[in-house]
Amino acid sequence: MAKKEISVKIKEFREAAEEEVIQYPNVVGVGIGFKTVGGQVTDKISIKVYVEKKVPGAELTAEAVIPADYKGVPLDVEEVGIIEAQKFNIRIRPAIPGYSIGHYRITAGTFGCLVKDSCCSGIYILSNNHVLANSNVAKIGNPILQPGRHDSGKLPDDLIATLERFVRINFGDRERYNLVDAAIAEPIETRLVRADIVNIGIPTGSAEAALGVDVIKSGRTTQTTKGKVIGTDVSIAVSYGGGRVAYFRDQILTTNMSAGGDSGSLLLNTNKEAVGLLFAGSSRVTVHNKIKNVLMGLGVDLIVI
Repeated sequence: MAKKEISVKIKEFREAAEEEVIQYPNVVGVGIGFKTVGGQVTDKISIKVYVEKKVPGAELTAEAVIPADYKGVPLDVEEVGIIEAQKFNIRIRPAIPGYSIGHYRITAGTFGCLVKDSCCSGIYILSNNHVLANSNVAKIGNPILQPGRHDSGKLPDDLIATLERFVRINFGDRERYNLVDAAIAEPIETRLVRADIVNIGIPTGSAEAALGVDVIKSGRTTQTTKGKVIGTDVSIAVSYGGGRVAYFRDQILTTNMSAGGDSGSLLLNTNKEAVGLLFAGSSRVTVHNKIKNVLMGLGVDLIVI
């Protein structure tokens, strides 16, 4: 499917439609994507309504039936499953983006890429809050392991960095939505890390993720996988376990290209431009923060060729 521009009008319709359809039972998100008809993806732009599970109309109450359109703009219901926060899992020095990493009290996630401070000279490891900052629980300066604890990483042998800063995740309140699940850690020595992402290389820059574009990532669990952008401007509810749910807006949805442990992977287009930061997924789709929101939220810039 070729890249297709999205009009300001449909973005406005998506935002207005979200207020209505997000209240329907089973709805977990709203975005913009290509309409699917009879199992085939068309080139028609629609407002996508993402549900955990599609239910036959005959089994739904009248109040639970999602309308076919919103003010004339088609609504396309797509089953995505339960969205959950997500093997290059060995110790490696220098550490390479795409490999296992994590706060010393979590299981393991993925080293996304290297970034630099926008105002200073610091070099940092980029990944998710739930990977490096233990979903808000961590303290600045806490140790970061490579590989992560689930992959036999332990202190002091596998210490690679310390937590530098993170964007807090707001849980439970739909009105206090999130843009990113992101954090950075400072390597204990810069010689212990490298900028080239395994099987991909060093990013060439950053870009917006457009519908239909091909994308790639390297992550701890599923290693190097390719996918396609199927939703943009997505609002979605994400389960973090233990009954905690966080609501995100302005997200990217791709075909399924991840599994647990891939969280923190950098998402790139075919020009090796970073477009997103992987942080969640289901058996059907993967969810990514927009890279511009990640960099802005943390006050950092990508290290590029």
